[in-house]
Amino acid sequence: MKRTITLVCLGLLTISSIAYAVITKRDSSALKFVTWDSLEPDKWSSIWLIKQHIAPHAVIEVSPTGDPLGEGIAFGVPQAEYKRSGNQSTFESLLVGFDQQDPTLERLGNIITAIETTAWNVANDPLVYTVEQHFRRLQDRYGRAYVPISCYGHFFDVLYQSLLIHSDRNHLQQTLSQAVNNQQCRNAPSMAERKQANRVAELPIEQLLAEIALNKNVIFVDTREPAEFAKSHIPGAINIPMRDLDQSVYDQLKQADRVISYCVKDFRGYEVTRQMLDHGVTNVAVMKPHGLSGWQASGLPLTTEDMSEQQAQEQLMQCARGSQSCKAL
Repeated sequence: MKRTITLVCLGLLTISSIAYAVITKRDSSALKFVTWDSLEPDKWSSIWLIKQHIAPHAVIEVSPTGDPLGEGIAFGVPQAEYKRSGNQSTFESLLVGFDQQDPTLERLGNIITAIETTAWNVANDPLVYTVEQHFRRLQDRYGRAYVPISCYGHFFDVLYQSLLIHSDRNHLQQTLSQAVNNQQCRNAPSMAERKQANRVAELPIEQLLAEIALNKNVIFVDTREPAEFAKSHIPGAINIPMRDLDQSVYDQLKQADRVISYCVKDFRGYEVTRQMLDHGVTNVAVMKPHGLSGWQASGLPLTTEDMSEQQAQEQLMQCARGSQSCKAL
């Protein structure tokens, strides 16, 4: 049975598979925000933004993906007014919606959006790459599913202060490294929890291509929203957002030789992989380099408006077999 945990200060709670609430101050007149759990930087930066700049006394209720949301201002979920869409992150939609005109927050929002929605262009801004890599390091330190919330808060506090003083990349790397290694984070997970959280396999794309060339049944599961999937996806992929996972899906995927769960950068892909493992889909993994970003950076084809599903699948098979005609789109 699911339960709700309520705390009176930010930082004593770790991500888990149960519903939970984050409360910094009891205030019956405070705003209430509701969302689904996620490992994405967009989600945790948005939570930080709400608590630090929009509504410090707000209640934030975070529920397992797919669960009904309670009353409140929804953010970071498909039905919300404040969500990721097009080239705008949830973080930026909150900035606009709550009229936050702080230039440093706008800069931070640009970085979050670049990580989440413009994956192929992150090399144009070295700060984006630095932030993403240190965010991944933070999750790897604790096991992605068990990062103490206080660590996320401290990470974005440090990032904001660095951007406020116009840090260069070297200074930002130093300060974020210190944030990742911060010993003040509370409720750190046990070694057993970290081992459990880190059980998701990461397979090189080259290995997946070799399996495709051998006609293995490799199923790619695109965990993004249908609108994102429609614009571009890995040839032959099926679109299953995390909220749509059920026993019939698990049973179907168990029949494959390999299941690869992905999103843009595999923050969502990782979550879905973990969910599948919890339900007996043992043949599931994520790609390396990560997600649709890594796939395209490797020069592999995508199904798009300009390339049909059949054409993209044919080109993918050529790539898998080492054909010279395999070209980046």
